[in-house]
Amino acid sequence: MARKIKDTARGFTLVELLVVVTIVAILVGIAVPNFMGAVTRARVARAFAEMRSLGNAVQMYWIDHNIFLGTSTDLTGPGLVYITSIPSDHFNENAARGVKDGALTDKSYGYYTTGDTAWLIVSNGPDKNPDVSADDIDWSARTVGQLGGWEGSKTGYGYNWYDPGDGLSSSGDLGISGP
Repeated sequence: MARKIKDTARGFTLVELLVVVTIVAILVGIAVPNFMGAVTRARVARAFAEMRSLGNAVQMYWIDHNIFLGTSTDLTGPGLVYITSIPSDHFNENAARGVKDGALTDKSYGYYTTGDTAWLIVSNGPDKNPDVSADDIDWSARTVGQLGGWEGSKTGYGYNWYDPGDGLSSSGDLGISGP
């Protein structure tokens, strides 16, 4: 007596595999841009945190000397140390803004001042191009605080600052100003 063995072990059909691959591709297409956006938002937040630290050091220097600093060595020593090191601007990786262009150190944030009434610290922003330069700053149109980003002013000093509402590749710099 021969037994018939029922074949219950079936594989996936081609249509089922194509449906699964299509669903995975759609999910990846949604997830990758969101991930890239999260990376950009994290870098923007880090830049603002570092610029706030620099701004606090600049303000402490001004309180002690009644004038804003001239060079980065005024903050880091010798003598009184207001900040241990000048952070690098992660949006200035190609040294697009150097010391001669207003950066405190090479690959650092831009620093501009009137000398006795106001200061401005600038990051190149996610487009990595310096849009703010010393020659074009309108000190009469100044604002105090954060410039650009999600919560900052979108105009001030004669510039349109980085606006994430324009997309992740939006042009414009990030800034912190005071006092």
